[in-house]
Amino acid sequence: MACAASPLPIGAGAPALSLPSLDHGRQDLAALKGRPVLVHFFATWCAPCREEMAGLSRLAERGTSGVAILAVDVGEVPVRVRRFFDARPVPFPVLLDEDRAALKAWKVAGLPASFVLDGTHALRLFADGPVDWDDPAAERQLTALMTDMPADSAVAPEGAGLPPLDQQEPTRENSP
Repeated sequence: MACAASPLPIGAGAPALSLPSLDHGRQDLAALKGRPVLVHFFATWCAPCREEMAGLSRLAERGTSGVAILAVDVGEVPVRVRRFFDARPVPFPVLLDEDRAALKAWKVAGLPASFVLDGTHALRLFADGPVDWDDPAAERQLTALMTDMPADSAVAPEGAGLPPLDQQEPTRENSP
């Protein structure tokens, strides 16, 4: 997938993110300072989001990139989200953005959307649509964030980006 125009400036600090989660209490992005973070916006009703969630789980289980994952469910009631994850558990926190405040702060226009932050929480990569987290290229890009490069030196070059979930045009769902 070519790097879509990010709704947030590449290299700039990420907006605040502090939300309740299904099983891990309140989660605050600031608590992960010093560690690269993948912030993934999704909804359980979004077909490409459901497919991508399995790849995110495998990425987290491999743990080779060292990137923390925060999955942010948008606009759904907790009981619906819990039902989804009871059937498909994941090894990372699932945050609940019931009022869509985080979606608005991060300027997400459609789902799924993924923001990859470096250890200073500057935005390094943005994926507008589903990503193939099993593709070695995705893992290489995430692992590169573990180095001590300045934030602007590891930004993906023009036309580069995270690999799409399939080679067809990425499927997205408009956020509600």
